[in-house]
Amino acid sequence: MSEAMKISRRSFVQTAAVASGGLVLGLHIPPKGMWALAAMGGTELNAWVHIGTDDTVTIRASQTELGQGPTMGNLMMFAEEMECDWNNVTFEFATGRPEYTNPLVGLQLTGGSTATPGFWDVMRKAGAQTRHMLIGAAAKRWGVSASECTARDSMVTHSSGKSASFGQLAADAAGITPPEDPKLKSPAEFRLIGRPVKRLDSLQKVTGTAMFGMDQYVPGMVVGVVKHAPWSGKITGFDKSAAKAVPGVHDVITVGEAIFKENNSLAVVVIADTYWQGVKGMKAANPQFSYGGWEKLDDDQIYNTFRDGAKEAGKLGRAEGDVAKALGSADKVVEAEYFVPYISHSPLEPMNTIADFRGDSLEIWSPTQDAGAGYIVAEQISGVPMDKINIHMTFAGGGFGRRVEVDYLEQAVEASMQVGKPVKIMWSREEDTQHNLNRPSYFSKMTAGLDSSGKPIAWQHKVVGPGIWLSPYRSTRLKNLFAGSDFMKGMQESGVDFHSVQGQKDIGYDFGNLEAAFVQRDFPVPIVFFRGVGNTQHAFFVESFLDEVAHAGGRDPFELRRELLHKEPTMLATLELAAEKAGWGQSLPPGHHQGIAFHNSFDSPFCDVIEISVRGGKRIKIHKITRAINCGLVVNPDQWHAQMQSGVVWGLTMAMYSELNVKNGDIVQNNFNNYRLLRISQMPKFEAYAVSSTESPSGIGEPVFHTIAPALANAFFKATGRRMRTMPFRKHGISLA
Repeated sequence: MSEAMKISRRSFVQTAAVASGGLVLGLHIPPKGMWALAAMGGTELNAWVHIGTDDTVTIRASQTELGQGPTMGNLMMFAEEMECDWNNVTFEFATGRPEYTNPLVGLQLTGGSTATPGFWDVMRKAGAQTRHMLIGAAAKRWGVSASECTARDSMVTHSSGKSASFGQLAADAAGITPPEDPKLKSPAEFRLIGRPVKRLDSLQKVTGTAMFGMDQYVPGMVVGVVKHAPWSGKITGFDKSAAKAVPGVHDVITVGEAIFKENNSLAVVVIADTYWQGVKGMKAANPQFSYGGWEKLDDDQIYNTFRDGAKEAGKLGRAEGDVAKALGSADKVVEAEYFVPYISHSPLEPMNTIADFRGDSLEIWSPTQDAGAGYIVAEQISGVPMDKINIHMTFAGGGFGRRVEVDYLEQAVEASMQVGKPVKIMWSREEDTQHNLNRPSYFSKMTAGLDSSGKPIAWQHKVVGPGIWLSPYRSTRLKNLFAGSDFMKGMQESGVDFHSVQGQKDIGYDFGNLEAAFVQRDFPVPIVFFRGVGNTQHAFFVESFLDEVAHAGGRDPFELRRELLHKEPTMLATLELAAEKAGWGQSLPPGHHQGIAFHNSFDSPFCDVIEISVRGGKRIKIHKITRAINCGLVVNPDQWHAQMQSGVVWGLTMAMYSELNVKNGDIVQNNFNNYRLLRISQMPKFEAYAVSSTESPSGIGEPVFHTIAPALANAFFKATGRRMRTMPFRKHGISLA
């Protein structure tokens, strides 16, 4: 991905400077910002760590902390090999160096459940190299062999009993060249990894000292309140004079035309001293927009277009055997149609960024998932070279894929260039809901052929909907970054949008004969990656329909899945663990019923078993959810458990409530009053289990909610005999107790 690797074009100045007894090596130091520690004393040993004279170890975090915890996991990997005292560890976010590029992505980007597996070797190797440097410094000081020294709990000790702390050795260690490939610990040697460790960001968050993007302040800054044009629409006018008559309002500008003109979202921005002055100014400005011909777009048009598309053959994402022949010889054929709506990421913190354009340099403070893309587009918009751009990555109040795009950062840069001051762009919750980038809507048609034993011998799955990458309405931001890569070339040649069929074509079931096809139908409703991407809809489609197939063939849903996964031992182990822990097949209390769903997502097989009872055919009481995942070695069990819990909340919210409706060219929902979330009283009891493993970790951020909706739908069918083939389930008259 040559275009994606533009981040490496940044020039880095090797600097050696003594300040308050500290030594700084091998870093480009911005005039202010993330490396302010250097002036406080201590030593920078490499791109990842600063050791203070008081033995405080500050480890750099290259992955955005969105609440899911990759920061802590990556810090633990480094600390494990460095052998530092975790009680003296702190952290800071860092951007801009090639070392911070995510190896699995090609940019400094947090997403795709790549934070842990992508940096598993990187962080441990860097930690081990740091340990070697410290041991080497001690051995040189004492005139002994490094092989006679050991490091533990931020101390290096010689076999004679001599010892020195990391803080005492750090300055000397900076001159030691570490081995290129140090020996890493085996899982049996881990003292930190695999244990529940307190998150270093928790205290900051509960005490209110954590600095999110919304909390940032720059002297002399003004606030930019945003109002977007409709999708594919234009700004037709606004009353600047009326807005500037509002106290505190400085100006009214427009953004979105400077770059990425193809399908870029245009917006009016009111510049004011405070956010609320900006809100009043926007009301006075009364911006007017056109709809670009889409003023009558609604849910019915979208649904009918998708359903009509299912009549076409589509383009094959995967083909095995002879599906037509197998269907023709099948004893029974089962067919069903499913549908899911557009849904919102709705992170708790709406989009925001501060940009300070100074002509020859640019400072940015942003809660972005994609600092790598941020550097590239900031250079393109401003003309400032990357080595004069500094992005301060902040805590982010959720992201779920939304913050992979950097449109909010672009707006801040454009606004600062026009205003000549630091500008803090702030979206309202209403803007975040109605003009954000959403999970696409999809229609699914599935057909299965069963043999005389009830086993499916043919599986045909056609999905209709937007192309997340290939949609003509998609902004060119990320398209440009990956243009020319094998990834983009492959999609363009096949016509099958990879993320739109993710979880449809790469299932592990052995049907013998399989076709997975995609029919692309696009609308200007803004879309982007959503947590789990294609798996969010295809787990529901595939696992719900497979339950229908099991019922039609008189087969037990668990046993049928077990048979179909016989070639996938890793997946099978996950399915069996969940069934075992849930007591599948054992007697249940009267009126209780179980549903099961399995899915392999981001290399982490996942399974849910949900036990429910239903009152009056409509009121669901969830008695228990049993979860199992095979994600390799668990770095922090406490963090892992938190992800399992949050996955229940997210999955039930999406299954029961999540929906964006389109009417007259606009999104209907505008805030949490009509875009509902799960209530705390509805949170059910759950148990979560990890398949025991010493393999390298795979991701858990993306997969942890995909199987909730189908497992719940399957349990509901078991209890009532009714199928729910569309989401959200509340539209079927269903409610949660």
